[in-house]
Amino acid sequence: MRHIIRLFSGCIITIVGASALAAGQAPDLSATWVATKDVPASLPAAPSAVFGERFSLAVADSEVTMMRPVRGSSLVTRHPLDGTEVRTAVPGRQCMGDGTTVASMARVADGLTYTFISNIPAGGTPTLSGVKYTFRLQSPDVLVVESMMRESAQAAPRAVGTVYRRSTEAMPPPFKAPEVKSAPATIAEVAWIAGEWEGAMGTSTVEERWTPAAGGAMLAISRTTRTTTMSAFEFLCIAERGGSLVYTAMPNAGTATDFTLTSIDADSATFENPANAFPKAIRYAKRADGGLDATISGGEGRKPVVFSFKRRGGS
Repeated sequence: MRHIIRLFSGCIITIVGASALAAGQAPDLSATWVATKDVPASLPAAPSAVFGERFSLAVADSEVTMMRPVRGSSLVTRHPLDGTEVRTAVPGRQCMGDGTTVASMARVADGLTYTFISNIPAGGTPTLSGVKYTFRLQSPDVLVVESMMRESAQAAPRAVGTVYRRSTEAMPPPFKAPEVKSAPATIAEVAWIAGEWEGAMGTSTVEERWTPAAGGAMLAISRTTRTTTMSAFEFLCIAERGGSLVYTAMPNAGTATDFTLTSIDADSATFENPANAFPKAIRYAKRADGGLDATISGGEGRKPVVFSFKRRGGS
């Protein structure tokens, strides 16, 4: 099976409108653009939409705002039209840390250029870009996006394109900001949570097993047992998001609930979600004896619950 390999170094988008330029005016690119199955007139159709199924542009005198759908929301990037490099956090998938893109835009005589400089995965190293995209406004409502692709690492790249049409279709809403003020932190600052922990809760045993911090995230599973019977389990994770940390809990593999880091020091970290019924806050804290306390609290009429853990193996 042949794979299309896109190059991602020096990605440049040139946006032009022939009729507007003939009249000495900048092309009107402020719109939502939706990919079609139409074949471009001057080059082969791309096997898939070269710039995604849809995106929007809002062009002002000195700045361009671009929106692209990412997992049910829209990633919004704002670029000054002077070539300034802009770093944009790209929200990771569930339990994965944010990535980062580095890009710039500038105005040229016949339109605009967008340069995709690099991609930086969570906890990784930059990957230089390599594909050139050309946006040509062929009519007020038709935009052709061209891209160079190759079918294998050894093959020469070839030009393909996608036809986009102006649309009134609404873009997904931008990513929602946390409902609490987040505390700046990296995953390395909660690396002390890693390990296998075990504690008693009445006649039950509660375990949490956390992976070491790596790639902008930590993963865990919690299990509650009574004698030989498992009564509950939970998937957990902590990931770098928006310059802070987000703790996600999935009780019994159910709906994920996010808690944003609001306070951190060398010995504790507190995550909050005021909209959750219970708990509204989760706090991990080191104990002097080498143990770990996990406290869940908040909610009308609910008392805090403390899970006191010892590191498995007695240390």
